[in-house]
Amino acid sequence: MEHLIAQNNTQPYGKGMSNRLTKEDWVATGFRALAETGPQALKAEALARRLKTTKGSFYHHFKDVPAYHAAMLSLWQDKAFTGIVEELADIPTAEGKLRALAEIANDGAPDRFGGLLIEPAIRAWSLHDAHVAKAVTDIDGKRIDYTADLLEACGQPRALSVLFYGAFLGLDDLQARGHDGTGGALTGLMDRILGPGERP
Repeated sequence: MEHLIAQNNTQPYGKGMSNRLTKEDWVATGFRALAETGPQALKAEALARRLKTTKGSFYHHFKDVPAYHAAMLSLWQDKAFTGIVEELADIPTAEGKLRALAEIANDGAPDRFGGLLIEPAIRAWSLHDAHVAKAVTDIDGKRIDYTADLLEACGQPRALSVLFYGAFLGLDDLQARGHDGTGGALTGLMDRILGPGERP
């Protein structure tokens, strides 16, 4: 999921930077904190310490901590599905889209946004927060349906989308735990489903 969230170029953080911090800076920091520490790190004071600034900067951008959490989930939902679909839009065939999707799914989010750890971290967060659980359920449904539509267009059973998605979730977790041998596994699985073919 390398394209889970687009990177941007921001200046290094430091003292006196509070007026320059953007909403995306705060959200990116939240993803890293979530991936490294867990949802208990998603508090204004803890995040401000990470950014070497004050809580005032946080509250300049967000009404409160729940609003901050909502902004994190909104960005994740957008980049975890909509952004990927848009990226695949110019590929003319369903087969090409599926092969490209498998390649994207082999990668993690940019390190700035939690890297390989972020999806497992969001899913762990969802076990303790109903809003996060709903966001994860919505994304799961959209991803499975989108993959099923592409598989059906290629003459394959829609049910294979659950197999592919389950493999993605499992491999994502293994990658996050540092297991070797996961690289390229999803492209290999897609080759098994579709047969060998040219990359888009």
